[in-house]
Amino acid sequence: MGQAILLYAVTAVVFLGLDMAGIRYIIRPIFETHIGHLLAAPLRLGPAVVFYLFYIAGLLFFVSLPALKAGAPLQALAFGALLGAMCYGTYEMTNYATLADWSWQQVLADGLWGTVLTGFAAWAGVAALSGRLA
Repeated sequence: MGQAILLYAVTAVVFLGLDMAGIRYIIRPIFETHIGHLLAAPLRLGPAVVFYLFYIAGLLFFVSLPALKAGAPLQALAFGALLGAMCYGTYEMTNYATLADWSWQQVLADGLWGTVLTGFAAWAGVAALSGRLA
C-alpha cells in the first residue's frame, strides 16, 4: 500500500507540474484563439482537482501498478500513452463533433499533449520506484 501511495505521489507531481506548463504555454493560447469567449475566469479549481485525482488514480490502476509489478517502465510509457490518447481523444473528438467553434488545432494539440503527458507521467512514476532513474 505504501508503494502505491508513493507511486501516486510521484506520478501526480510529474503530471501536474508538466500539465501546468503545458496548459499555460501550449493549450491555453490555442483555446483562447478559438473559444476564448467560453473560458472560465477564474478557473474553476474544484472540477480540476476532481479530474486530476481520478485521472491519476485510473492511470495507476490500469497502467502504472501493472507495469511496476512487471518491472517495466517502458510498458508504463506505452500503455500510459495509449490511455492518454483514448481519454484526451474522447474529450477532443466529442467536442469537435458537437461544438461549432471547436477546431482541429485544439483536437491535435490537446490530444497529442494528453498522450505524451500521460505516457511520460506513468513512465516517470514507474521508473522512479523501480530504481531506473537513479
